[in-house]
Amino acid sequence: MNQVRLHGLLFSSDTQVLSVMNTILDGFSIDTEVCTDYVPALDAVTHRGLDVLVVDWKPTNSPTRIVNAARRSSPNATSTIVAMVNASSDVQAALLSGVNFIIHKPANFDHARRCLKAAYGTMLQQRRRSARCPVEIPVVPLVAEVGRIDARITDISIGGLALQCKGSLNIGRTVAICFPLPGTDEMIQVTGKVVNADKNGRAGVSFSRLPEQDLARLVDWLAIELSKLENAEFPNDDFVHDLETR
Repeated sequence: MNQVRLHGLLFSSDTQVLSVMNTILDGFSIDTEVCTDYVPALDAVTHRGLDVLVVDWKPTNSPTRIVNAARRSSPNATSTIVAMVNASSDVQAALLSGVNFIIHKPANFDHARRCLKAAYGTMLQQRRRSARCPVEIPVVPLVAEVGRIDARITDISIGGLALQCKGSLNIGRTVAICFPLPGTDEMIQVTGKVVNADKNGRAGVSFSRLPEQDLARLVDWLAIELSKLENAEFPNDDFVHDLETR
């Protein structure tokens, strides 16, 4: 069986936190972006789909604003969020803001790993429910009032997809896209609207028209992709043992 590679964001500037959490997240096959500053972290949680967000709960990090922004965004409204806290008051604030799991600092490797193992199961369950599959598909969508543009699809779900474009798109634009389903000869034709976008060319498209036959093909394809998640393995405990004996 293959391990599923998930996507995460680690928001911290603490060297001890970064050292411990980067090692653990990598062991769980989570591709993790590290943000040490508030602005790029806010941009990521607002526009990028994440399986897990790990927040170092420090007042200077504005952690509540980061978590609130994630929960308000359509890509991360139900994503797994882990807070790393110092005090009991931080625990309460984190849980009230919508955090799912708590890790106490200083970050103990064993405790942090146990917490991430529990969170990992939640991540897989959420990935199955959301059915948002990462892909890399070059496309040339037709954008209303703009024309043809070069782009690539970076993930697909039953209800929409994410685009990475060379230029930024305006929210509300109608987009028509024809694309192949990876690993098949099937072509899908969809029409949708841009529901979120940023200055870096990332855009979320919600489907407004998907022919019944194409919908059936997409559902079947997603079912196969999601079956891979059902067979995902937890990282082997030998990984931790090797680290501890180095």
